[in-house]
Amino acid sequence: MRRFISDKLGRVVILNLERGEKLLESIKAQLNELGIKNAIVLSAIGSLQKAVLHRVTGMEESPVDEYVTIEAPLELASLQGVVANGEPHFHMVISSQENTFTGHLEEETTVLYLCEITLVEIVGANFQRKKNDLNIAILTDLDDFS
Repeated sequence: MRRFISDKLGRVVILNLERGEKLLESIKAQLNELGIKNAIVLSAIGSLQKAVLHRVTGMEESPVDEYVTIEAPLELASLQGVVANGEPHFHMVISSQENTFTGHLEEETTVLYLCEITLVEIVGANFQRKKNDLNIAILTDLDDFS
């Protein structure tokens, strides 16, 4: 287990995305523009016209992912995750009229009517995501290059 502790939260950023905007790309652009390196998703809701996600498909030692694209009216019920050293790692729960889907948010996910995302900056933390020998992206200290 690894543990990263911060005793201070910074800015609260509320994004209001409109029809046709790309969810992950818009979040990344705002993080970059604002110079936010570390953050958490506090809240995210909205509607999507296209969702791109990946999810694990087996129990192998190294992950095997399936990439899924869904084009339909979708509700974004939840988006959760951590931004580490400027890189978001978010998972979402979405639903169509027939099914519910969950997985890792990928680029090209597109807003249908609107999405509201609230991010909270983490101040004083010093971490990044780095792939280990099993190709799993884990949180590590920013100075850990092993």
